[in-house]
Amino acid sequence: MKADLESAFWAAVDAAHPEKIMAATLPPRPEGLAYVFAVGKAAIPMAQQVETLWGGELQGMVIAPHGTDGRLSSLELRTAAHPFPDAAGAVSASAFLAALQAVPPGREVLFLLSGGASSLLLATEGGPAPDVLKQATKALLNGGADIHALNTVRRVLSPLLGGGAALACPGRVQTLAISDVVGDDPVAIGSGPTVDNPTGSAEALDLLDQFGGGLPEIAHWIKQRPAATALSSTFRIIASGPHSLKAAEVALRARGFDASITADSQVGLADDNALMLAERVRRRPAGRPQVWLMGGEVDVRVSGQGRGGRNVQFAARMAQALDGIPAWQFLAADTDGQDGNAPNAGAFCDGTSWARARALGLDPDAYLDNNDTHSLFEALGDAFITGPTGTNVNDFRALAFD
Repeated sequence: MKADLESAFWAAVDAAHPEKIMAATLPPRPEGLAYVFAVGKAAIPMAQQVETLWGGELQGMVIAPHGTDGRLSSLELRTAAHPFPDAAGAVSASAFLAALQAVPPGREVLFLLSGGASSLLLATEGGPAPDVLKQATKALLNGGADIHALNTVRRVLSPLLGGGAALACPGRVQTLAISDVVGDDPVAIGSGPTVDNPTGSAEALDLLDQFGGGLPEIAHWIKQRPAATALSSTFRIIASGPHSLKAAEVALRARGFDASITADSQVGLADDNALMLAERVRRRPAGRPQVWLMGGEVDVRVSGQGRGGRNVQFAARMAQALDGIPAWQFLAADTDGQDGNAPNAGAFCDGTSWARARALGLDPDAYLDNNDTHSLFEALGDAFITGPTGTNVNDFRALAFD
């Protein structure tokens, strides 16, 4: 069954990969020199498709996470750190800002956006130091802030976020986006570098007070940020989580499974969602083979010091809650190939996971309490490691019953 769940994951990823979607969504090429900018985890494959499909003379810049593979023939490629900014990323983001500002007035500009852009554009030279931004981001995440709260703060921390990229560019900006957020709200995708910012400094400061992270340097910077300005750029979403889940459902049905999407917008804490799902499993009538597909973006309230992310936390809590209950298998993974602070996309688990851990002399409850769930599944041989996938449409979860 593991192979079938993994196949469903790759069907979901494939449905959102630039190689499969760009040809049908790319606008007509402007005449002459074309300006193209891209940022995010899918930035390189999106830009590669533009180079292939448009051809001709292109000018612009692409920022992808450090270590992302890929080459570009025309566009300048730079990298930055994810999920937390670094000094090299600040240099890249500043160069990106300067390149946007250098576009001639009135020229058509194609902006390619995907998940991860918030972190890649967060630090700029002259703004808060990357280490300070990292501390603030960790405090927000560890305090339980969801992606919307995190983005509300980020949008006023960088001159490129919250519409800043479009405001900096004298050209006419058109954005194509791969959505990694529940609800596909443009302002939440990559902290909205090319769309109007509906919030400002006051909301950001309130959230820092609520969740933590309000360091003096951060608060001082936020209080000096200019008010939002209305934009006239255009924005189109070309891939999203629900679309990818549907592709996984179709793929499983083609293999003969009774597959259905039961939730495409899960939010809240991973632990709470896992316990609710476990209760549904307990109440489910036995003897009907099925696969339930789920997506969204859950959160983790971090109190330990281990390695893991929201999907492995979800899987571990499921395994704990359903310890000893037979005939189910679960895969939870992030479609970008990295879940949290470990080199995995997610993990598999089943009703034997806790018993197998104890047989190895491990205390699985302690691993879970320490937010060290990747280390647990690594020891069990159930870590799901894919490497970067070239896209990002958020969480993928599949629960199969024998």
